[in-house]
Amino acid sequence: MFFLSKLLGQQVKDSRSQTVGVLDDIVVTIKRKYPSATKLVVKSGRQKMLLPWQLVRNFEESQTMLRLPAAELKAVEPEDGEIFLAGDILDKQIVDTEGHKLIRVNDLQLARANGSLRVVGVDISGGAIMRRLGFSRLAERLSRRVEPHLLDWKTVEPVAAGESSGMKLQVTHDKLALLHPADIADIANELSPEERVAVVESLEAEIAADTVEEMHPNFQATLLNDMNERKAATILSNMDPDDAADLLADLPEEKAAALLGNMRKKEARDVRQLLSYEEDTAGGIMTTEFVAVPPGMTAGQAIGRLRELEPDAETIYYMYVVDDDGHLAGVISLRDLLLARRDQKVEEFMEHHLISIRDDTKLEEVAQVVAKYNLLAVPVIDKENVLRGIVTVDDAIDIILPLTWKKRLPKIFG
Repeated sequence: MFFLSKLLGQQVKDSRSQTVGVLDDIVVTIKRKYPSATKLVVKSGRQKMLLPWQLVRNFEESQTMLRLPAAELKAVEPEDGEIFLAGDILDKQIVDTEGHKLIRVNDLQLARANGSLRVVGVDISGGAIMRRLGFSRLAERLSRRVEPHLLDWKTVEPVAAGESSGMKLQVTHDKLALLHPADIADIANELSPEERVAVVESLEAEIAADTVEEMHPNFQATLLNDMNERKAATILSNMDPDDAADLLADLPEEKAAALLGNMRKKEARDVRQLLSYEEDTAGGIMTTEFVAVPPGMTAGQAIGRLRELEPDAETIYYMYVVDDDGHLAGVISLRDLLLARRDQKVEEFMEHHLISIRDDTKLEEVAQVVAKYNLLAVPVIDKENVLRGIVTVDDAIDIILPLTWKKRLPKIFG
């Protein structure tokens, strides 16, 4: 086993035992579960030379021996899928995909395997810092007394921003995508703005949208403002309309208009409708994603509609009954729907006397209505009794609880 910090600076000698320089870095390919060495960086004075790992005859902590004399050494260039361990990983932030957190790389553990050198672990301990400062003996004593903080490489993923780092962001995608969006959001909140953009842009649109919804409000607008415009618009199209509208309201008007113009037409229309309401009203916090059915539809047909629309609906606990002009006529609960005969018409078992609120109702009153009647959602109508949206209980919670408290509550919808 080797630690990268103890290898850097060692002498590199050619086949005639002449010193070529010192080991400045090791290049690995990240196309394998455990990255294997492909090149080494040799530094001589101010000059650096990238050499193929195949030229290494003998590799130890004390020195590296090459197969050719110095005069025959030819430099090569890095290839796609390769990273520099010291330059790209050491001291950088990476994602612990099992611990669902961001960590700092203090050192890297390497091992010989099948004739090659591979990265096998990440050292995040304080002892690693001591080792790098030259206090190896103290680091060894600490490791005997304290549980070593070594993470298996396969459980972590690099996080980098931009092309300048040489890192391919797709590397983070598979494992990051397996995390809950709230965990990805917590990780993203700790990154720099550039890294935050890079991580979110590496995710699939739906996961990226869920992640942005979970992020701290202070970072959401900045994130979308810095992102590729089409990618940002795609994320907004996959967000709940009310959350997308809130986010756009925090952006400069010109930027918000540009993003709206790139969103999918239906989603953009819904968001524009929400943006037309005052922020402190029911219309300002409602969502337009709800399930509505006509009174003449049968229970069987309503169940079919529910199956069809459920992925896009904010909540499926209620289905709202509207006439041809969109006027709210009644409501049916999921329980009533399941207990009804398949051929029974919705108008026969719907609840006619339902609680609703106007779209200009102030937020405090909205929260009071939801709490008083123990509703999971309340329909929002205009002055003509046309159903415009619904306010869900989690949106009502937003009104009365600070963000820090809300994040401690279990997710009711989604």
